[in-house]
Amino acid sequence: MRQVRIVLWMLVVVVAAAAAGVYVGQTFLSPNTSNASGSLAAAFARSQYEDAGGPFTLINTDGETVSEQDFRGKPLAIFFGFTHCPDVCPTALLDMSGWLDGLGEDAERIHAVFVSVDPERDLPETLGRYVSAFDSRIVGLTAETEDDIKAIADTFKVRFEKIPLKNGSYTVNHTADTLLFDAEGRYSGFIPYLAPNMRQNEKIAVEEQSRAVSQLQALVGS
Repeated sequence: MRQVRIVLWMLVVVVAAAAAGVYVGQTFLSPNTSNASGSLAAAFARSQYEDAGGPFTLINTDGETVSEQDFRGKPLAIFFGFTHCPDVCPTALLDMSGWLDGLGEDAERIHAVFVSVDPERDLPETLGRYVSAFDSRIVGLTAETEDDIKAIADTFKVRFEKIPLKNGSYTVNHTADTLLFDAEGRYSGFIPYLAPNMRQNEKIAVEEQSRAVSQLQALVGS
């Protein structure tokens, strides 16, 4: 049933995008660390989010105000995206759901969070329907204004930019990595988004899935 909901949601987004002539945009991808070990690219990938994280105030899908303190006591895996994203965000949420499945009972020991970079369209109720279609264990957060999200994105060292479209609408380019933090909110690494061309290689896709689950297992066990 969950897979059916996900497919239906993705179809709605893609059809709406096509009808509006929407430009899909781009994501800000990190060099894939599994294929860049020992290289300058790998060194950059390891360091780009250093000192990320800090205080924030956001709104959950029940319309309640939450802060970083509500996520203390457990490690945190956090992804920044938006519900009108036709491909990367649904894929990232499916990945996150798969990681939680891979953790088994340990999934209860980590916060999995999706933060919208499009608060104009991603109201709490809308975001709630979206994330629950992928996995009820994933927490959706949004904000009152775009400025609020910009301040938090700067704190977490992620990037996003609104791209106007010819039809008067817009898309959003954004960082596609999942950032990891320990139970005290300290930056503990990231899981790189696997580019589509690499996902086509089943061996690489399985290896990266396993690598991500191992990262999370180490995090919840620390």
